[in-house]
Amino acid sequence: MEKVKSVMDKTIASTCAILLAFMTLLTIYQVIMRYAFKSPSTVSEELLGYSFVWVSLLGTALVFGQKDHMKITLLSDKVKGKGQVVLSVFTELLIMAIAIGVFILGGQRFMEIGSLQLSPTINIEMHWIYIIIPICGVLIMVYNILNIIQDIQKNYKSRRGELQ
Repeated sequence: MEKVKSVMDKTIASTCAILLAFMTLLTIYQVIMRYAFKSPSTVSEELLGYSFVWVSLLGTALVFGQKDHMKITLLSDKVKGKGQVVLSVFTELLIMAIAIGVFILGGQRFMEIGSLQLSPTINIEMHWIYIIIPICGVLIMVYNILNIIQDIQKNYKSRRGELQ
């Protein structure tokens, strides 16, 4: 499980890094075109917007996978042992339900609508832009499953350590 999570982390982080580098180069290009040549590029502006959405959503999936998202620890700090595992599993299942409803099902609806639309300047069907929404939903779901397995295994190992 740890290897799968590690591969996912590295792949998503690398993709985000590549997208950020691409966005940096596009921004430099856009500034040069706008101020040096007085000819702003609408294509680069549109690509920057889409890249920003993609890097944000992929970053969201990565943060959920690493459990680095914001959380209120008032309750989780008070419970220990089995109660903490139950709370952690419940939280992961709740996040998974939201990922399914919002990202996967909502993203599929966006893609259906996007297949009827063309992007204004680069003229591609918008479902190619919106495809990142259900992809991130699936990534978050996989991370949820891996996190649940990891929490249960960690609790099992700590309980075995107490028994010995």
